[in-house]
Amino acid sequence: MDIRMDASLGASYHSLQQQARVITEAWAADNMYCVMCGAPHLEPLQNNKPVADLLCPSCRNVFELKSHNGPFGGIIADGAYDTMMARLMDDHNPHLFVMEYNRSEYMVENLWVIPKYFFTAEVIIKRKPLGPNARRAGWTGCNIAWKNIPSQGKIPVIQQREVLDPQCVCQKVSATSELATSKITARGWLMDVLYCLEQLGKEEFSLQDVYGFTAYLQERHRENHNVQPKIRQQLQILRDKGYVEFLGRGEYRWK
Repeated sequence: MDIRMDASLGASYHSLQQQARVITEAWAADNMYCVMCGAPHLEPLQNNKPVADLLCPSCRNVFELKSHNGPFGGIIADGAYDTMMARLMDDHNPHLFVMEYNRSEYMVENLWVIPKYFFTAEVIIKRKPLGPNARRAGWTGCNIAWKNIPSQGKIPVIQQREVLDPQCVCQKVSATSELATSKITARGWLMDVLYCLEQLGKEEFSLQDVYGFTAYLQERHRENHNVQPKIRQQLQILRDKGYVEFLGRGEYRWK
């Protein structure tokens, strides 16, 4: 894998955004492998296909690429809100590659993969519709709350210009598959509780520690009025999936 991109591919485009899209997508098509099955190449999909960029010819998994000159902030700008939510609800959303690059050199600095089962309705933020004077008046986009995705779902492929071992990357992705569920509501609760556990920053924690996030979880799941029983349920699921260990008397430990 070559972390250098071919900047000449953008020469015929005037917009920096168009240049970056063409250059980064060409790099991904030429260099990326399938992190789901290990196939050595991905195929580019047709232009203007909504919320998808690359396809694995072996396992048929689909990947989207989002790139940014320099570090991302807490959010990642995405496409049309309605399209994203429809795919999310049908469990047809693609896996996501997130790239940070250096525009002056057109070098890949960092690249992560976020498996699709880490996406929930709670991490998709609806933007305001475009105003009446805009070329696409009324169009509504969305952002991905990158900061609210658990670290288990942000798996590095390239880190500070170092290409990580593809076999290790695939193994890490495979290990997260225990968290996969097609039920979007169940997925939202599981990922939110997993995120809260990470925020504790402790190897061992208590049920009371997690209860400290009751207000946060209630805000994110307003339709549910039994948040603490739901927390206990999610801890049991995480225990069964091998992510946490129950020590007894309301005490837990990361495995």
